[in-house]
Amino acid sequence: MALPEGINDLFGNLTFDLDLFIWLFSIIIMITIYAVVIYHFYRYIARRDVFKQSESKHSKAIGFLKYFFLFPFVAMLFFMGFSLIFIFLTESYEIIEIMYVAFAVIIAIRITAYYTEDLSKDVAKMLPFAILGIFLIDSSYFSMDTVNERINALMLPENVNAIIQFLILIILVEWILRIGLNVKRAIFKKKAERILLDDQT
Repeated sequence: MALPEGINDLFGNLTFDLDLFIWLFSIIIMITIYAVVIYHFYRYIARRDVFKQSESKHSKAIGFLKYFFLFPFVAMLFFMGFSLIFIFLTESYEIIEIMYVAFAVIIAIRITAYYTEDLSKDVAKMLPFAILGIFLIDSSYFSMDTVNERINALMLPENVNAIIQFLILIILVEWILRIGLNVKRAIFKKKAERILLDDQT
């Protein structure tokens, strides 16, 4: 059975460009990898409880040790991750201004995580996916020379000192939020016990 002339013309004009196919496939792979990495990154930073609670009888002590010894490394990961995001996202900010904004965004994410994790996730994923959108629309927006220059500037002594100060502040805010959460739990637990006793009497 012969195909209609229009369909014959359509398929007859198709040509296979291997270079174009490889380029498109590489873009698809890069977008997928980036999306997966950002997905896990923003969901992790947006969790109220950064570490899973231990099931052992010493869970409180283990939780304290995790936040005392491990959270500084997690805070470093958060801070460096968002600093890199802003390095790619803006061309007008100086490196110290980028660190200020990265610090502010991280604190906002951590505070909203203790309010509701859904809001925290929305805040955390907004900027990383904005970069992806900019790249897809205009990849020439990114200047690798500028990016490399700013990444090298992060390692300058004065900037390393600023990074340490920001990390200390992030850790302090996290401890304040954790203490506030535990106080809230203790208050509501006492209220629940009081209501239970009133019901029994």
